[in-house]
Amino acid sequence: MSGLRRVALVVPALFLFLAFSGGNVRAAISPGQEATDQLFWLVLVPAIGIGVLVMALVAYAVLKFRVRPGHTVGPPNPATNNPRLEALWTVIPAIILVVVGVAAFTTLVTTDTIPQNPDVIVQVNAHQWFWNFNITYVRNGTWLNTTGTFASLNTTGALTIKAGVKVKLILRSFDVAHSFYLPDFLFKIDVIPGHENTYWFQALQPGDYRIECAEYCGLNHYSMIGMLHVVK
Repeated sequence: MSGLRRVALVVPALFLFLAFSGGNVRAAISPGQEATDQLFWLVLVPAIGIGVLVMALVAYAVLKFRVRPGHTVGPPNPATNNPRLEALWTVIPAIILVVVGVAAFTTLVTTDTIPQNPDVIVQVNAHQWFWNFNITYVRNGTWLNTTGTFASLNTTGALTIKAGVKVKLILRSFDVAHSFYLPDFLFKIDVIPGHENTYWFQALQPGDYRIECAEYCGLNHYSMIGMLHVVK
């Protein structure tokens, strides 16, 4: 079997392996995280396949046309252009870019479209060096308190949310620039003094998730840690 045929067999096999191994890496924690993961694999798998194909073709060309005993002169009439091949390697990348562009736009629609009617509104107040949360339960606000005597809650350092509810975040800083970072949810939002940012999330899996500040905000920046508790 020639080297070129080996390349033609190995590259699609690698592509299929990556495609199947990349699916369902972890259970969806939020719609935004799920959409971001899907976009990541959609970009990564073709990129690796194309990279391997290009490297294999370069290696094949180097080995086949290298100077060696009995092969010191190139072909007498080498082909200098191939319109069909040139069209092919122009059209295929264009199609890939269109697909990735559409997928990226769809992902942004999922991650950045804030629900018009959230179940919970949380004012995230950033201070040196702690997070304060002012929580307003817009609908079904009695799930946390059996007496049902409150409509809002103010906490510091920890935020408790019921799984499945849509949460709108209003982020403000009262001193310096911070960044609200939920690693498991794959989102990070700047919290700037004098400016109000908004975002949203919907936690699908109960659990405890770490909240970090991803913007250096002073001496005790490392200690600006909070927790998101998602309960059933």
